[in-house]
Amino acid sequence: MDRFTKGFVLASLVYLLLAATLGIWMGMAETAEWVIFAHVHFNLLGFMAMMIYGVGYFILPRFNARALKWPQLVPVHFIVANLGLIGMVFTAPERPSKGFTLFALLAVLSVLLFVINLGVTLLEPQEDIAEENLPPVPEKIVITDETRVGEILVRWPETLDILVANGFKPLADPAHREKVKQLPVTLGMACERHNLDCEMITSLLNKAVAALETDRMKDRPQSVVRGTSRKTIRQGDIIGHQHVIGDILRVYPATEKVFKKYYGGACFSCPGQATETVRQSALMHNVDEKRILVELNESVGSYNE
Repeated sequence: MDRFTKGFVLASLVYLLLAATLGIWMGMAETAEWVIFAHVHFNLLGFMAMMIYGVGYFILPRFNARALKWPQLVPVHFIVANLGLIGMVFTAPERPSKGFTLFALLAVLSVLLFVINLGVTLLEPQEDIAEENLPPVPEKIVITDETRVGEILVRWPETLDILVANGFKPLADPAHREKVKQLPVTLGMACERHNLDCEMITSLLNKAVAALETDRMKDRPQSVVRGTSRKTIRQGDIIGHQHVIGDILRVYPATEKVFKKYYGGACFSCPGQATETVRQSALMHNVDEKRILVELNESVGSYNE
């Protein structure tokens, strides 16, 4: 919670204490009429309204994956709401008066500030962002001399022509190819055995794989969520704000420590992880989206060269 959102909650607790104290006083002795007025309004405009303001500002926009429309008005609302309520209580004994009317108008204005700010936030239409309109993010896949030849053939069968054309002619035989897929032979070992330029072949393979993975990303399953884009994540993807927490944990178990750091252990038993994106969860937990994305990607090595 930010300073003033938390301030509303703390103020509501103070007003609850004041209302309870006045209630005890009213039950023990004869009191003036303004004491009853103060008791009622400390309960309604103090405890109940302030609690609703604080919780409403914090929870409702986040449940809808949106930012508050005018956050700069929250401090104004806090000052106006408290000034109006306290002023009404202190000028209650002299009702009707210009002073009481002024403070009463401030109390009404505070309600309007809340209704308009939160209402516009929740009701303002947001454009649907189609995944295909987003620029594709190339996967960070690097084939090295330590990569198994079998893994290359399984993951990127399209690279077979490159291997055959550059010295691995036995791979043209389907039976031999299937056998190689099961062997722990690395690209470096195979190049050394056939006296081939491993650096050149690795470079050709990496260029081909980069093009293949970019094309694959365009054809991947995708869904559109109102106000935010969401897409399926696979091994090798850079984690983005539109990815669902449950999918990220399934594909990248190493991210668990990052989610636990920011959201606590309850995140892993929460049913919301099946539908909430990184952006939605960051809003809900008041976490900086860019910071958690950096740490998530660092945890799986997405930013390492």
